[in-house]
Amino acid sequence: MSTSTKSRTSSQGKSTFEHREDSGTLFYDAPGAPTLSGALRRGKTINVTAEPAVDRQTRDYIRISGNGVSGALYTNERKEQERHPDFTGPIEINGEKLRVSVWKKVTQTGKNAGSEFLSLALSARNPTE
Repeated sequence: MSTSTKSRTSSQGKSTFEHREDSGTLFYDAPGAPTLSGALRRGKTINVTAEPAVDRQTRDYIRISGNGVSGALYTNERKEQERHPDFTGPIEINGEKLRVSVWKKVTQTGKNAGSEFLSLALSARNPTE
């Protein structure tokens, strides 16, 4: 189990996650689908979605949106080690400008074992951004 989440079962028998502060997860909506859904925690849990997009410089990225949330994930061109994030980018949550780092992970257990998902970590934005 990831250190960023704690699994529990809801009253409907579905697995849910309790995110640590400044973390989150995004799961693909269906196998092979380009869209993702999930949640992040910054003071409270916020549901978010993510979808492929193209910016003004025609660079591909993943757009994150939700109630009070707007962000962009770009492929980490400086990834040199496995522990470095696969994606990074700016994110704004209720007016607060932050940085998001994202790692591709694979579910290890349960009925969705082998399914890829994204693990998010929030941090302060670099002052030069």
